[in-house]
Order: sequence, then C-alpha cells, then structure tokens
Amino acid sequence: MKRSSCLTLLFLTAATLALSACRQPPAAAPAPAINQNDICEVKGWQYDNAVQAGCTSGQKIIFAPDTFGNEQLPILFAAVNCDMRYAIALTNGGVACIYEPTKQARTAKPPAK
Repeated sequence: MKRSSCLTLLFLTAATLALSACRQPPAAAPAPAINQNDICEVKGWQYDNAVQAGCTSGQKIIFAPDTFGNEQLPILFAAVNCDMRYAIALTNGGVACIYEPTKQARTAKPPAK
C-alpha cells in the first residue's frame, strides 16, 4: 500500500510539472507593418530632439550625418529610434534600421527653431 501511494504522488508531481510548463509567455506587442518602399533620411540629430516629425513607425530610417564626429552618436540614435526586433546596420558614421521610437522619444517635443 505504501509503494502505490509513493507512485501516485510521484505521478501527480510529474503531471503537475508537465502541465505547468504549458503556460504560454505573455504576447509581445504586434510588430508594425514594415514599409520597404520609403526611406526616411536623418542628417542631423541630437538625443533630445524628435525624429518622428518626418518618419513613421515601421519605415526604413537612415542616419547619415554630413560630418563625422562622435562615434557614440550612431549607437545612441539606434537605441532611441530603431526597432530592436529587426536587423540594424551600424557603422562608426551612421545607422540604417526600421524606425520605432522609444516611449521617451515619442513624447519628446521637437526643439524650437
């Protein structure tokens, strides 16, 4: 009798563990529709100004400044403006990626001109 109780307990434990592995992870946010036809080009950019005035989410975006300067600027641009679910082409002087701004960038106000 004792052996069958242990086997039953072992079976119930295994079944519980197996079923607990069936939970699905929370759904990720849907990816935007990718626009492969248009490219939004950004020449000048500062961390605190908004790119979204001329670019739309899901569009290809290229950051290619006219002058070469700070090598950290392309990676900062990518961190704020690129959809990390897709490939990012990054060099010391520029970035090409799919545009999806961070929440901070979406709420940032463009600088006064």
